[in-house]
Amino acid sequence: MMHSYRSLVEQARSLEKERGISLDFTDKNIADSWVRCFEHGLRPNANPVDTVLNQKELGQIKEQYQNIRDFIVPELELLYSQIAGSNFMVAFANNDGVVLDTIYDNQFLNSQASKVVIPGSVWLEKYRGTNGLGLSLQTNTPTIVAGGEHFFTSHGGLSCFASPIFDHNQNIVGVVDASTDTSSRQDHTLALVKLSAKSVEQKIFLDAFKHTNIYSFHPRSEYLHTNSIGLLAINEEGHIEGVNSNTRIMLSGLYKEDTKDFYNIFTTPFENVAHEMNADKIIQVKDWLGSSVFMKLFQKQLTSTPASKLKLSPPTYQPCDDCRGSTLKEQKCLLIQKTFDQLEGKITAVSKALNISRTTVYKHIQKK
Repeated sequence: MMHSYRSLVEQARSLEKERGISLDFTDKNIADSWVRCFEHGLRPNANPVDTVLNQKELGQIKEQYQNIRDFIVPELELLYSQIAGSNFMVAFANNDGVVLDTIYDNQFLNSQASKVVIPGSVWLEKYRGTNGLGLSLQTNTPTIVAGGEHFFTSHGGLSCFASPIFDHNQNIVGVVDASTDTSSRQDHTLALVKLSAKSVEQKIFLDAFKHTNIYSFHPRSEYLHTNSIGLLAINEEGHIEGVNSNTRIMLSGLYKEDTKDFYNIFTTPFENVAHEMNADKIIQVKDWLGSSVFMKLFQKQLTSTPASKLKLSPPTYQPCDDCRGSTLKEQKCLLIQKTFDQLEGKITAVSKALNISRTTVYKHIQKK
């Protein structure tokens, strides 16, 4: 049965009054989501459509996303460590809303919610109603869906915090999600989830342009080692091969998709500053709108040199306390650190390249 948009809105308003909340005040995206849920034929007091892939289908999708999951899983582990013990779970879902990876704390694991937020479950709005993961995919924005803001009454005890992950072409490749079975809006949790998504985006960008020098920039030099930096992949001729999402924001009005030359954005020709940056110096340059930014080499292009032959750079890498004082231990420690950076933080890849255990890799990168 077809419903007019007006009747769908009236149904959403009726549900709003029933639950005693004002979605216009909280989040218009949620109000719009409720309308879409009614349009899909969902009913708030009914059961969600429990769509779950079988193990074969899940395995195939996991394999397709393995490269991204190499970046995701360490971030999920870090996010989990930041909120563990507070009745939470963290998850990664692909751009079709399929949950691929999850980590639960013991309290959440014993809840009813842990039985439905599982690998292979699909959390699109048309199946599960308004939820953080599905809404983030729908709106392309970080979201909080708390308690009664969920469309289905059965999800009313949950709070979900989700943030999309974009690749260098601005396509969504997945969503980082944190959920708890307490109905509260926790802005600090969403901030941590957003940081995780940003960190993954940066790793995806570095991997996509690993055969090109990548330069970071920011209006403040002390921010050059944070996730808020702009990144430019620039070849030896000053041709811009790629930029991250922060660059699009910071250079709004200057950078366009057809902007392919450093000198189109900045007043100094690339060849005049490349040598200094490639020598690990921080420089200051002006754009054509008159603003200044600090810029440095962030990642050197990947060469075919085997990991075991990498030359170490003591000014950039320092041995950990456990290795300091022993020449052989210091050399091994520095090699692990540099290989870790050059392989974009892929623990398994570092382990294979240097023929050492993952535990050994963790030991040296965590103590540096």
